[in-house]
Amino acid sequence: MSALRAVGFSQSTAHGLNEELLEQHRNRIHRHQEQGVFPGFAEGAIVDGKIAFLNLCGFTDKSKKHKMSERTLFRGYSMMKPITATAFMTLVDEGTVGLDDPVHRYIPSFKDLRVLKKNGGTDPLRQTMTLRHLLMHTSGFGYGPGAITPGVPLVARSDQEKLYKDITVKQESGEIDTLEKLCVELSRLPLLHQPGSDYTYGMSFDVLGHVMELVLGEPLHQIIRSRVLAPVGMRDACFLVPQSKIPTLAGYFRLMRDEASGERWLERLDGAHGRDSMYVKGSKAAYGSKGVPAAGGLWGAGRSTMLFSLRDVLLFCQMLLNGGRAVSGHRVLKESTVQSLLTNWLRLKRACKQPSPPGWGSEDVGWSPLGNIERYGPHAGALYMGGAGLASITPLHPLALCRWTSCREVKTAKAE
Repeated sequence: MSALRAVGFSQSTAHGLNEELLEQHRNRIHRHQEQGVFPGFAEGAIVDGKIAFLNLCGFTDKSKKHKMSERTLFRGYSMMKPITATAFMTLVDEGTVGLDDPVHRYIPSFKDLRVLKKNGGTDPLRQTMTLRHLLMHTSGFGYGPGAITPGVPLVARSDQEKLYKDITVKQESGEIDTLEKLCVELSRLPLLHQPGSDYTYGMSFDVLGHVMELVLGEPLHQIIRSRVLAPVGMRDACFLVPQSKIPTLAGYFRLMRDEASGERWLERLDGAHGRDSMYVKGSKAAYGSKGVPAAGGLWGAGRSTMLFSLRDVLLFCQMLLNGGRAVSGHRVLKESTVQSLLTNWLRLKRACKQPSPPGWGSEDVGWSPLGNIERYGPHAGALYMGGAGLASITPLHPLALCRWTSCREVKTAKAE
């Protein structure tokens, strides 16, 4: 809690939240940790600018040397998307770029993109792809095969993933190690649909990141730091963890279960020790000198590019709840821009129908550049950000919730 007080948060009681339910939830999380379901868990809720709930449970790995804290670093995954969107919207606020600028103004090779036909072959573009299409995931770019778990074999489960598999392989091998190279490869593939005609969750934000690099003449990691991380106060966030911060890195685990006995154990997936992780600067597995600057949060089959702490994400959420003003008082975005980002931008005739987290294929869920917007029901207006790296805010009740754990899935296996 001291790290949160230091940046202006004060602690309160449950502040209107149901204390009995919160205590039941806390006990359930701690019980799962003690049973070995995961090594550690961190979550917090802010209401009206105050910490209303903080639950730090367990340790960063199985050695139990370092307790979970608000400064523990977790893989951010698609939490990178709202960070990228925020950086991009600072350029819109300044008038440097326009939402309806054609993408080919910045990446000329995209002017001659083709569009995949349902029965084979391709069509020419009938609609110019714009920066708005990239923000809305309606550009026509998709993702290749992969998972959020390192080491999973690349199996293309759909025609879309087959189309993008070669790009994923090149990302994994390091042949594609910049956003510029990625855009060169994307320019050689057909789009999955005409821009603006459908929603496809994919590499649109990586293209958007490269547009920012071209406009500002800086690498993405510098743009993100100067326009979002520094003004918001997200001091822990990084693409690669320095050696001095290895103890703060949450190990990455998979929960294993013996198919006969039901016995469960945790298997580490990112090296035997923290120093071996692909997210540690200088380790043999480290991917690039600064980490791959994937603006969308995933690179290849399962690499998460930026790491965040609970403190970081709560500060980011509070900035949004403050209408674009950081806890420090620094204005990051115009208030009108934030209000726009907290509304549904997706106006398609049908809901998206693709493998996604619960709710994404429903007409109840819309999309803003920051994430998924609940459109109807008791939680209408709630924003869910980050995919595998979950954070959510409810602007109508100035409330934000962030939760992170270092274990992602259950795999059935035989115990040795």
